Amino acid sequence: MTVNLDSLKILVLNYSYEPLQFCNAKRAIVMVLTGRAESLELDGCFVRTPNTAYRLPIVIRTLKMVRRKRRKGISFSKKNILRRDNYTCQYCGDNSRLMTVDHILPKSRGGKTNWVNVVVACKPCNLRKGDRSLQEIDMNLVRKPFKPDYQLYPFQISSDSPSHVEAWKKYLPKKLFLAGALN
Repeated sequence: MTVNLDSLKILVLNYSYEPLQFCNAKRAIVMVLTGRAESLELDGCFVRTPNTAYRLPIVIRTLKMVRRKRRKGISFSKKNILRRDNYTCQYCGDNSRLMTVDHILPKSRGGKTNWVNVVVACKPCNLRKGDRSLQEIDMNLVRKPFKPDYQLYPFQISSDSPSHVEAWKKYLPKKLFLAGALN
């Protein structure tokens, strides 16, 4: 079986077993071979060189603590709005279409671009609402927007390999899987 090392995702844990990020398989192998990380979970696949075969890791752990900046708050961005609303339209509840963001009170009517005035919307709902308020168009929100006071995880879990997802479940918070971060 041929595996593309650039597209295969490997979970990287901090020295304290805290999830840091995903990296590609090539980077993970280099980190293990250079002594910067250790393999915790292995795949059944091998990476072969002319002289040696290495088992492909699924989860690696850094051998030195990686210090991360802790922010007081979560930055406002389209990506974080999508994460907060779980990639689900806040007008119709659909999550199967391409999503965009929408101002509840339109900017043309004085609406601000902030956590409590911006929600995720599918394109049909966004076009239907247009430049009107929710009362004018008789639309309701699935959930009231809020500013999150928790850390949004900086990655989506790829479901390309179910065996990898099962191994990752040991190391990732359960709320990540319950929140639908599985891609």
